[in-house]
Amino acid sequence: MTHQQAILRLKEGNKRYAAGTPQNTPVTAALREDLFINGQFPYAVIVGCSDSRTPVELVFDAGPGELFIVRTAGNVTGPLQMGSVEFAITQLKAPLIVVLGHQQCGAVIAATTSGNYSTSLQAVLNEIRACAPDVIGSDPAVIEDANIKYVLSKIAVNPYVSKAIAEGQVCLIGAKYSLETGIVSFFE
Repeated sequence: MTHQQAILRLKEGNKRYAAGTPQNTPVTAALREDLFINGQFPYAVIVGCSDSRTPVELVFDAGPGELFIVRTAGNVTGPLQMGSVEFAITQLKAPLIVVLGHQQCGAVIAATTSGNYSTSLQAVLNEIRACAPDVIGSDPAVIEDANIKYVLSKIAVNPYVSKAIAEGQVCLIGAKYSLETGIVSFFE
């Protein structure tokens, strides 16, 4: 599958989801057995937020084996997440990487405010705060978009990803999910 076909498939799946008419791939014993015997061949890697309101497979009306999902609060990427992306493109040959942010991201909202946080949560907020100057006090909606673009830039400079992009094997794109409508808007 080409990255153009993968983007189209995601858009079509999201259209069905937002309209309330998903196809709901039935998870049968035969499907599980096929995935067990033949392995996975995801057509896209989705780097998304862990927010429980953004169920990635449902949002794109995808079934098991179709998407390789990497989720963290604020869709941030560190070494472990980057390793997962590398695995998906080098070992599973996924042709598309999507950084998927969303409206009213709690991690982004926290990053735009001052507060006392644990060391682990502070690491997430620091990653988000690296996306733009003067994040504290900024409009979270603006920072959500800036964060998506920042994560895209981090992924793009990864040597494995940049090589795959240069060779035409992978496309990298950003997107944002509307909690209000269920629609994913792709950055063009």
